[in-house]
Formats: sequence, structure tokens, C-alpha cells
Amino acid sequence: MFSLPNEIYFVESYGLSLMLSGEKIKPREYNERAGYGVRVLKDKKLGFSYCEKKENLEKALESAEKTSRFSRKTGFTFAPEADYKKMNTYDRRIEYMEPGELKSILEQVRDGAERYSKNTKIVLSTETDRVELENTEGFTGKHTDSSLSIYAEVMDDGGFGYYSNAFTHLPGDYSGMGLHAAELARKMRKPAKPVAGEYDVIMETEVLEELIDIMIPSFLGDWKRRGISRLTDKQGKKFFDEKFSMYEDGTLETVSGRPFDEEGTPSGRIAVVEKGIVENFAYNRETAALEGVEKNGQCNRPGFSTPPATGFSNLEIGTGNVESLTDEYPDAINIYSLHGTHTANRTSGDFGVEVNAAFVGKDETAVGGFMLTGNIFNLFKNIKGIEKRAKKSGGFISPRIAFEKLKVVS
Repeated sequence: MFSLPNEIYFVESYGLSLMLSGEKIKPREYNERAGYGVRVLKDKKLGFSYCEKKENLEKALESAEKTSRFSRKTGFTFAPEADYKKMNTYDRRIEYMEPGELKSILEQVRDGAERYSKNTKIVLSTETDRVELENTEGFTGKHTDSSLSIYAEVMDDGGFGYYSNAFTHLPGDYSGMGLHAAELARKMRKPAKPVAGEYDVIMETEVLEELIDIMIPSFLGDWKRRGISRLTDKQGKKFFDEKFSMYEDGTLETVSGRPFDEEGTPSGRIAVVEKGIVENFAYNRETAALEGVEKNGQCNRPGFSTPPATGFSNLEIGTGNVESLTDEYPDAINIYSLHGTHTANRTSGDFGVEVNAAFVGKDETAVGGFMLTGNIFNLFKNIKGIEKRAKKSGGFISPRIAFEKLKVVS
């Protein structure tokens, strides 16, 4: 029997995906994986290993013990026994969905998407994850989650439109999702290009999710510890516009929700930014031990075969007091879709993205095919207004936000 302090993480994931492209439904794809990630603490050093079968756990623990000698000595401990909230993030209809049922949903999305144009692409996928975690400190927990992801894009005489979201339970109204993409593409036919200059812009929730992703690494405790975060010395200080608040809350029942993080710390609500003040960085137990701080609760695992990392679950942007940004700022460019955030410099925050769906004014004059450049940190220092109502995009919840003076390169 293995005697050193240890942790055993088990995950089983499987799902089904279908894609329609070029008016043809591609062959379905099954995805399935399962295995154990183990960690062992020896002489205050942490070791990791993994295996795919339960009968190989003892060997994996012994392997993790051997790898521990390459780690730094820290004050790390495994998560203690704790109670956690039970969450409703599972739908058995998703888990046991047959290929024919998924195809039926795809066809309903297609019915809406092809209202005006046959030039469509639709991708649907299901996933079910079973997670179990136990350690020698007394923590034991498990949860099962399901998701249905839907993406549809439409090209209509040069106009681009899309719909994208993910759900823990079957949502219904699939035709309406496709129609959303079709209507956006129809409105974007033959868009104009704005004259180069500085403009106020309004960002939709889906666009904000992509932009926030540029900034997120700077909130990681490991980046702070290594001094590469733009925010390293900003904790407790006002750095952003006072209208900007951002929270992590794993207890929200979305596709990113979870009753406990992947080390066993119960989920809760954590202020990341509060009224412009940088409040907290993200830590798992290992990164906190390396920095010598009392922090935890933000452990993510890319898979059983990869050591735990630090990351966020749900992210929620605080709401504002503006009823309608479009009414409040009629001359602003309302951005619905952009691409190129993967090219941004996540250390400095500089970005240059191409906008392929946007409108100006109440009459929604279509504009597109231009570049938007700026700095993500400066962007959130210059907020004009935030709407009262928030929208959910997978595990990201945010109202629309208006920003001042972004540079347009036409």
C-alpha cells in the first residue's frame, strides 16, 4: 500500500460531433478518453505521473514519487476535507444522445441559417465529463457535467454572420440560432469601410470574451511571481476604469461551472477587479506554495496526463447603469465579430484585429473589413459606459461595453 501523501484525479470524457460544410454533413466523430493523474508529496517536493487503467495506479504513484526529486521544496499541502455545493450542470439527454438526434438538431440549425444563403458551416458537439478526486488529506469529491456546443456561420453576398454558444442542458429553438447567423450575414452584405481615425466602439459579449482572453494571463499568480505580468505590482491599486469589475464564480451553472476546483477547493465568488482596483490573482495550491502565499481555488487540468495548471472557471463582468449603449452613443461602431486576437501580445497587451461584422448608428449601417488596434489594458482604462443587462456566452457573462477612442485602420 502506498504510504506517502498523494492525490488521485480521475476523468472520463466522451462525446460526439457533427459538421455541415459545403451543404454536406461530414461523417460523425466520436471522442473518448479516460485516465488518472496522480501527485505525490515527498520531502516537501511534489511529483506527478499518470496512467490510463486503475490497475496501474500503484506504478503511477511510484513514478510520481521518483519525479518529485526534480521539484522545488515548498510548503505545499493537498486540499483538506471540505463540503461543496451540488450543481445542476448535467443533462442525461446530452450524455445519451444518439447520432440521429444530433443530426436532427443540426438540421434545425441549418433550416434557420439557410434562410437567405446556402453558404453555411455548422459544427455541433456534445461532451460529458465525469470527474473524481481524492487525496490523503481527506478530500473526496465527484461531479458529472454535460455540454452541447453550437456554432453556425453564414456568408451572404460577402456578408458574414455567426452564432456561437454552449449549454449544459438542451436549449431548444435551434432554428432561431441559425437564423441569428443568417440575419447578421444579410445585414452585413456589401459593408462600407470607415475612414481611418479614432472611434468610440461598443463591444458585444462574444467580442469581449475574445478580448478579455488577451488580458487573462496577466491575472495568473505564476505570471505575477515571475514578474512578467503587466499587473505584477498593481494588486490593491486602481489600474482600470472604476466602472470595470470582473469576478470569477465557479458556482454559476454554466459549461465552465464546477462545485470544486481540480485540486478539491470548493468553488466560490472571487473579485478579480473591483471598481477598477486589481483585487486578486489566480492561484492553485502549487503556484501559491511557490510564491509563499495563502491562496488557492483556481486549479484547472487540461487532462489527466498533464500536471495541474492555474486558470479561471466562469468569468463575470459587472453590469453598469446604461439602458442602451446604442441609444446613448449613436455614432459609435458596434462590433459584432472580429478575429486575430491570437496574434495579440499577451505580455504588453497590444493587439491588432480585423473586424468582419459591425454597425454604426440606429439605422445599423454595415461596416467591415477594417483593422482595430489598441492595447487591452488601456482599453479597460477608458470605458464610456456599460449596459444594465448581461448576456451569457458559455462560461463568460457580460453586458455590452462602450470604449473610448480606438484606432481604426481602414
